Order: sequence, then C-alpha cells, then structure tokens
Amino acid sequence: MAVLDSIRDMQDRTLEQMKTAQEQFVSMNERVAEAWLSAVPATSSPFAEYLPKPTEMIDTYFGFWSQVHEANKDCAARIAAAWERASEDAQA
Repeated sequence: MAVLDSIRDMQDRTLEQMKTAQEQFVSMNERVAEAWLSAVPATSSPFAEYLPKPTEMIDTYFGFWSQVHEANKDCAARIAAAWERASEDAQA
C-alpha cells in the first residue's frame, strides 16, 4: 500500500497547489472586475433577462460533468471487479 500512499500524497499536494493558484486568479479577477465596472458606464443588454447567469451556466455544466464522471467511475469499477473475480477464480 506504500505506492497508493505516495500517489495520494502527490495528489493532495497537486490539489493544494492548484487551489492556491486558483485563489490568486480569482482574487486578480475580483480586482479587475471591480476596477472595470467602476470605470465603465452601465448599459442594458437586449434579451438579458432570457439568458442564464454565468454562475448558473457553470453549475449546469459542472453538474452534468459530475454525473458523467460518476457514471464512468462506476463503469470502470465494475469492469475492474469483473477482472478481479475472473483472476481469483482462475487462481483457485
């Protein structure tokens, strides 16, 4: 199990680095958006009330891909289980 522990440790460090970079990117975007919106006059957009908000689109997009990910994970786990059972039967 030492190999899996090393892999998990590397994954944890990778995620932490990714989250740090993302936080810096979000912070920069917040500052730019605030500066931009305070400098540019407000305008109306035709049909804006019919369009989803960006955050709604993100929720929809990632919600769908979360379902795809779970379905793929389940499929892969079932295939691996079938091969494990076949291997155990062959060794018995």
